[in-house]
Amino acid sequence: MIVINSPEITAQDEFTVISSLIEIDGKEERLWYKFPQKFQQFLVTENLDAFLVGILVLGLKTGNNIKLESPVSARLYYTLNHYLIPALCLANPKFQKINIFAEVLNESDLNFGKLAGTGLSCGVDSFATYYDHLTEKGSYRIQFFTFLNAGSHGDLGGENPRMVYQKKLLQIKKFGKEENLEVISIDTNLSEILNINFQSTHTLRNFSCILNLQKLFKNYYYASPNRFDEFSLNSIDSGDYDLLNVSMLSTESINFFSSAANLTRTERTNLITNYSQTYKYLDVCTNSSIQNNWGNCSECEKCLRTELTLELLGKLHLYDKVFNIKKYYKNKNRFIGKVLATKEENVFNKDLWNLLKEKNQIHFIHYIECISFKFKSHKKEFKKFIKKKSKRC
Repeated sequence: MIVINSPEITAQDEFTVISSLIEIDGKEERLWYKFPQKFQQFLVTENLDAFLVGILVLGLKTGNNIKLESPVSARLYYTLNHYLIPALCLANPKFQKINIFAEVLNESDLNFGKLAGTGLSCGVDSFATYYDHLTEKGSYRIQFFTFLNAGSHGDLGGENPRMVYQKKLLQIKKFGKEENLEVISIDTNLSEILNINFQSTHTLRNFSCILNLQKLFKNYYYASPNRFDEFSLNSIDSGDYDLLNVSMLSTESINFFSSAANLTRTERTNLITNYSQTYKYLDVCTNSSIQNNWGNCSECEKCLRTELTLELLGKLHLYDKVFNIKKYYKNKNRFIGKVLATKEENVFNKDLWNLLKEKNQIHFIHYIECISFKFKSHKKEFKKFIKKKSKRC
């Protein structure tokens, strides 16, 4: 059994911390979320929504039912029990269906801020979300960015990911200042408690952070990695079924939206190239240890994918402040070979393949690189197979 106790608020220098004592099979852990002090009035202490969503995946993984010692959103309680928990168990066969026990259900709308916000990483999806909403009015107009430390800088948390987070936060705040929008930084120790892969759980982790701010945000845009027609229940990436997540995790107080889901990755990239601020702030790199003059390593898969897309769109030269173009060209042909080899199982590479065909940029060398990639992949799989068999003998 997992027991989630009532939220507590404490001051910590210029920050406010909201926390809950979590009992996991008799062992106690304190789950906390840290916010700038000025947002204390918007933190939800009436419900345990944030803590329930954050801990949910741990219950599913261990098979522990969850007991709530404070109220929970009536809508959230209903959608989790009837829809999301069964769906997550379908997505990951290793998950076990569990029950949530709550004595008090809260049907109140706690929101009074009536504002909209979105996460900002300075990646393609978050920029596309922001620029796609520039003309929105009222409670749908983005008035705050958020930047979270919930696992994207390191699955298991700890001090090194926190240092990466703080470093990136400086750049995020620079962009926010130029757009006259404040960045709400949210730190948490959720990763340390979960000890689970981030990619398969990022939606629940990130939404748990935002559910603390239901009094501020009436509408919140969560950048979807995929277009509508690429929906897929799977155990690899929770973003593949965000259309389900946003509906099932909304409450009486906050509406979540899967933003940019009407656009392919190519269309999103093309959209953001119309805004010059992205020329110096675009940050897509997955190499958190990189230290250079560009900010992106320019040779990891995400960097190469973005660089190739920009080149095919005729816009790569605009991003010479954030990418090492020479390093890109050194790796370009090899990467195109990988795109050709993996287009059927990777939706992003299929999108790139279509763009390559449209621009007539697939050449003989790329087929050679494709064959080379497939050979190396099969060789690697064969070695794994032999190693596995040898252990059984």
